[in-house]
Amino acid sequence: MMKTTAFLAAIVAATTATAATAQTFTFQSMANSPAMAMSNKAPDGRTYGAAAFSGSGETSWADGKKSKYTFKCITMSQPPHDSIFMSHMMCDVAASDGNFFVTFGCNNMSADEQGCVGGLAGTSGVYAGKSGGLTSHGKGAASNGTGQWND
Repeated sequence: MMKTTAFLAAIVAATTATAATAQTFTFQSMANSPAMAMSNKAPDGRTYGAAAFSGSGETSWADGKKSKYTFKCITMSQPPHDSIFMSHMMCDVAASDGNFFVTFGCNNMSADEQGCVGGLAGTSGVYAGKSGGLTSHGKGAASNGTGQWND
């Protein structure tokens, strides 16, 4: 769970923009080992857990520009059959042109692979007041995906 969580966070963080207008992007990111992780067993024997981690990545914009970013994320697994997603994650992303939050819903594809969808919420710089969306695929600590900031 921790490696898949790290990859998701990296994906989320990869959505930094270099322009104030709507633009599509792709991203690649790498997550560091979790700074903190914990897990437990529910009374019915199912394992659940949470992790906090950080990382960095690079975004490639439709106009050919590239930008780098760093991120900090928190993720937590969800009880089986309790929601549409197996885990949820929130990331705080810092880029040279502004900051934003990413909120993901993810499903495990294997022990170290996940697929996620998420929303973007700009908090400063060119992202202030903007929203957007993205999808991501992660395996181990690496992730990649696509997204778009809305005008």
